[in-house]
Amino acid sequence: MVADMRRMWIALVLSLGLFAVAASCAPVISVDNANYSATVQSGSAAIHTFRLTNTGDAPLSIAGVQASCGCTTTVLEKSQLAPGESVGLEARVNTTGFSGTVQKTVTVQSNDPVTPNLTLHLTLTLVSDVHPEPAPVTSVPVPVVPSPTAPARSPTTAAKSSVEPAWWPMAAVGVAGVAVGYALALVVRRVHRRDKTE
Repeated sequence: MVADMRRMWIALVLSLGLFAVAASCAPVISVDNANYSATVQSGSAAIHTFRLTNTGDAPLSIAGVQASCGCTTTVLEKSQLAPGESVGLEARVNTTGFSGTVQKTVTVQSNDPVTPNLTLHLTLTLVSDVHPEPAPVTSVPVPVVPSPTAPARSPTTAAKSSVEPAWWPMAAVGVAGVAVGYALALVVRRVHRRDKTE
């Protein structure tokens, strides 16, 4: 009877020890930073990669990843992590149609007995696309450079040049007329003398 009681106590202690060992060996999901904040251009995609790590003593199995809305998509490189192993979880938020501050969440479901649902937060401050107005074009005065082709003339010279074309052709015609008249007079005189002598 005493021997049976000892066996039962030994079996109970062994069972409790095995249970304690089994309880201590469990996967633990950890993240480098569960909260991400950024300022992004409205209408563009905000992308961030969370780093998940299994800090437990047993393999971690990620069963699924759920985003809070359809504007957020995720990419997980692998779903099975050995103890001490890490994986990147990329979250992409399409900000088209949003303004101001936007908050989105991503929930990671795993076999971690303590944290079966790990929630990751994304806080985005959206700024509108503002293009600076172009600077007004100012007109630059162009200096006037005098033409070097002809020297400046005085008013007297300009008056003379404007008068010259009016009188010198008439003077030339007059001189030519006098010369022709003198020549004709000489011819007439010779003819007259010749007639007298004959």
